[in-house]
Amino acid sequence: MKVDSRPPDGRWAGALYRHRTGLAAAGIASLTFFLYALTLAPGLTWRNSASDGGDLLTAAFTFGIPHPTGYPTYLLALRGFSTVMPFGSEALHGNIFSALTASAAVGLLFIATSRILRTLPIAERLNDRYILIAAGVSSASVAASRELWSQATVTEVYALNALFVSAVLLAAIGLRERQSDRRRGVTYGLGVGLLSGIALGNHLTIAALIVPLLIWGLLGGGARAIRPIHVIPIALGAVIGLAVYFYAPIASSRAPELNWGHPDTVEGFWWMVSGTIYQGYAFGVGGSELIDRLINSADLLLAQFAFFGLLLGIAGMSAIWAGLRTLLIAQIIAVAFLVAYAITYRTLDSFIYLIPAFMLFSIWMAAGVVRMLAGIDGMRKALPALRTTRRGLIAGGLVLAVLAVVPGFSLATNYGRLDLSDDREAADYAEAAFDVLGPEPIIFARTEETVFSLWYQSYVAETEREVMPVSVPHIVFDWYWDDLTNQFPERMPDTRPAGSSARTSAIIDHNLGIRPLYEADAGRVLLPEFQLVEDGVLLRIEP
Repeated sequence: MKVDSRPPDGRWAGALYRHRTGLAAAGIASLTFFLYALTLAPGLTWRNSASDGGDLLTAAFTFGIPHPTGYPTYLLALRGFSTVMPFGSEALHGNIFSALTASAAVGLLFIATSRILRTLPIAERLNDRYILIAAGVSSASVAASRELWSQATVTEVYALNALFVSAVLLAAIGLRERQSDRRRGVTYGLGVGLLSGIALGNHLTIAALIVPLLIWGLLGGGARAIRPIHVIPIALGAVIGLAVYFYAPIASSRAPELNWGHPDTVEGFWWMVSGTIYQGYAFGVGGSELIDRLINSADLLLAQFAFFGLLLGIAGMSAIWAGLRTLLIAQIIAVAFLVAYAITYRTLDSFIYLIPAFMLFSIWMAAGVVRMLAGIDGMRKALPALRTTRRGLIAGGLVLAVLAVVPGFSLATNYGRLDLSDDREAADYAEAAFDVLGPEPIIFARTEETVFSLWYQSYVAETEREVMPVSVPHIVFDWYWDDLTNQFPERMPDTRPAGSSARTSAIIDHNLGIRPLYEADAGRVLLPEFQLVEDGVLLRIEP
């Protein structure tokens, strides 16, 4: 099966042939979006580790500041997307935005994968349509993989991060080609740097991918061929892209309702972008727990691609090693950093950070499919029963088998779990909470789920109600106390005591008997001096 690069006869057939990769990518992205749209959450949700959605939505639609590291690229992109959406709530817009960006990520990954496969020596033995089939199989496997799918139907930053992963990979491939051709590509370098900086404005963990891949791209003409004219445009573009973080001090200076850390000061800005509040989580896992997490990450890889996909990935690594050794090394370095960070970050949802690693693994899997298809002649010689069977029929059977075992198995086993089309738990909770509120109410909340959903309901969905949601875990921060005082001066005491419990009690004492007070989280109350009376989904605080 030799490569046939001759375009077919006919104007339209020739055009389709020339644009076959782009058309196939668009088709795969469209099918992926259809899957995600079918399973999309209709609004605010706590499922799939998406409790932060209320915080991100509130920040995006009030031009505010969410939890560190601020995610300015995501906030601006989501707000811009929402302005062109003709229907639905802000929460629905956030979920659709994730579905679109995740689908686009799969489409771009298909293009990047096909470009990599075409450079492998083993691909010279195949017709180009088999390259596209292999890239399509691996892209379909990513689309149906549990982790990416879980983030494509909720409001979170990881779907957009996946899009940046595919874009950076394509940019690195283009950079490599220009370096090998000795083209300076100043404008291209600026674009690559700009893309990288903007991507870092969405999620800083993508640096684990950007650094090794761009180094690989720069080495396309050899280390000795690298000149300042190659590096400076990328660095300059990255600085320009990172300017997206100026969103934080500019937005903070306007005193929005949500203003984590007040990053309009130097101290507050560093607190925000460095994630000071979460630094204790990073590399906070060790001992037997670390071993358990490492085993869980291996199990998660099997859950994404099944055992057959794992074998194809391993086989594909050897094929890439034979043809693109430096690329494989760069990818392995990126995967190693991502795995090390994910398994040592002390949160339950840290394995979501592995999505970029799974995307890189899919390229190895695609190379494994190419290797499998290239070995059909050897299979026919080894198995007498196949000698009279057409190559195309064998190839079709193998491809269908991979589709059934990898993305097909994932669809069958995960659809029920990941289908959020009827999930209204978070939205119903927030709406039900507001249904029982009296005039000028104050609600104390203590979990991410209740705090962020009540923020969204108060500051975005039902602003006319003038509800004062109080996050008890944040009240220990002076910046949060000052925000509450500026927003609700009549409901805040004149003095600011020390400690979370003392500050909570001070707010209650200041308003008890004057305004209705509520507790959102039963079983977590640490104020025994007050009585709690059930009132719908909330608890009313009484003397």
